[in-house]
Amino acid sequence: MNPAERNRSVHHSAGYGSLLADSRFEGFLWAQFLGAFNDNVYKMIVSFTAVRLAVDSATSGRYLALSGAVFILPFILFSGYAGQLADRYSKTRMLQITKSLEIVTMLMGIAALMAGSMNMLLVVLFLLATQATFFSPAKYGILPEAVGETQISRANGLLELTTFVAIVIGTSFGSALFERWETTPLILGLVMLGIAVLGTLLCLHIPKVPAAGRLGNFNLNPFGEIAAGIGDLRSRRPLALTLLGISWFWFVGALFQLALVLEAREVLHVAETRAGFLFTALAIGIGLGSLMAGRISGSHIELGLVPAGSLIMGVFAIVLAGTTNYGVALTTLAVIGFGGGFMAVPLNAYLQEEPAADEKGRMIATNNLMNGVAMMVAYVLLDVMHDILHWNPRMIFGALGIAMLAGAVIVTRVMPAFVMRFVLAGLANLMFRIKVTGSENIPKTGAALLVSNHVSYADAVLAGYATHRFVRFLMWKPIYEIRGARPIFDLLKAIPIDIGSPKATIRALKTAHEELQNGKLVGIFPEGQITRDGEIGPFERGYERVIRGIDCPIIPVHIEGMWGHPLSRKGGGMLKSWDIWFRPSITVRVGQPVSADTTPDQLRQIVIETGRGIVK
Repeated sequence: MNPAERNRSVHHSAGYGSLLADSRFEGFLWAQFLGAFNDNVYKMIVSFTAVRLAVDSATSGRYLALSGAVFILPFILFSGYAGQLADRYSKTRMLQITKSLEIVTMLMGIAALMAGSMNMLLVVLFLLATQATFFSPAKYGILPEAVGETQISRANGLLELTTFVAIVIGTSFGSALFERWETTPLILGLVMLGIAVLGTLLCLHIPKVPAAGRLGNFNLNPFGEIAAGIGDLRSRRPLALTLLGISWFWFVGALFQLALVLEAREVLHVAETRAGFLFTALAIGIGLGSLMAGRISGSHIELGLVPAGSLIMGVFAIVLAGTTNYGVALTTLAVIGFGGGFMAVPLNAYLQEEPAADEKGRMIATNNLMNGVAMMVAYVLLDVMHDILHWNPRMIFGALGIAMLAGAVIVTRVMPAFVMRFVLAGLANLMFRIKVTGSENIPKTGAALLVSNHVSYADAVLAGYATHRFVRFLMWKPIYEIRGARPIFDLLKAIPIDIGSPKATIRALKTAHEELQNGKLVGIFPEGQITRDGEIGPFERGYERVIRGIDCPIIPVHIEGMWGHPLSRKGGGMLKSWDIWFRPSITVRVGQPVSADTTPDQLRQIVIETGRGIVK
């Protein structure tokens, strides 16, 4: 068993606990945390130095924009090289080599701090960003190779949590460090050098993975690799939208972070340490939001979190724009961070999981360059808004809030089905305690037909809860036409089936057949109606027409716990006790795939046995 296989076996059981129990994965988290932390400590020291050197407050935005631009420039210039190296060589070795370069850079940083030269400080900042540029594709690309499929989203969640917390806490710590030892630059430098050494030692203990083995000549054109990545995105709309979403997030984040420095000085009138607490509040929010996003996503990726996060950030950015109270600002920033965690985790998880192993570096490098350009635009925009248009920070936050609200609307319009599915899944979690077993039996790509028993009006939501992939369900027409519910069913692309009309039935089955031919998931309830006695009725033969001539598996699904709920047909009454309406335990069991030639009677028995936990 090679190291990568050993690591995957460690993470076979799902949950954050099993990930954190692996000392090598924990070492990886700490190493990348300290790297991001140190980068932002130094960046904050440079930012405050820039503000102190400003002739007046009117030019402080320009100094901040310059330091931000210097930090982003290497991501634009060198991301193509970094992606190629990550796809050719062991990502473990790449992480260790690039991390060790941080020590050399911090030694130069000590000299720059003691010289008190802004030009030297900017040069070191550029070198730190260069090190981070080469570190990033290996950092994000190693996860799919180091952990199992069922843990990839949780691992991504932890990575995003630690990265963003490191960014914001590093900013806070840098503020306090600058205020305490501004006149003692040697101490500032030695602290950052110590962090670099510790991070490098931890990097020696990260999971070992083999080289991805990408072939072909090394592209010396720094933008050639990025051009190839952008070219690939033209035919991969979901991935392209993901990269645009991540770049938008970093654009807003960069503008927000620098405006917050100005907010502390010009609006709240607080010293560097209290300004650092503002970033700490943001970090706490990001941490809680990231953990919640990972928990909601579970073993899959929940893209419906993205517009929810954008909405939260937009509303509370406007609240922040309307306050001059330090305590209110702290609380508001924590909520904004929570929304940021909702946005960042699913987008980055999708970016890391979707590309093939030998193109992850290219796509992550393409993403890094797009992020760099977005952040550069943000720094220029800060200069325009603050120094030319003379906007105060409150006006900047207000504009950001409106932009985030607009972003939430746009994302909802682009992927309404995912948003509606997320809303329904959230309601299902509020109403039921849902346990899913066997979700790994649903293929992550390609066609499959989900076949479930039919106990209640909520079965499509519950069966679809077992997979992150979108499922189109065939739905009995009387349910589809329930007043007020049809717009929701239309958003979910339900396929109504009218058993009283042979032609309509054939059209519905043909539509489902075409979905399978296109490699999609389709769900069907072969009983044809909701059970009236709690027992699984005879299966109709319609599913055979749906799957005829298509080489794809049938996935048996059994829903248990809904019989007796007001959404079932037991008793027919809606005025039930509180404990029946809310939080009953529901179990969704997914069985082993079966072949397309399974007969209705056989399939019915398999669904029954799946409910009993019988695996053949």
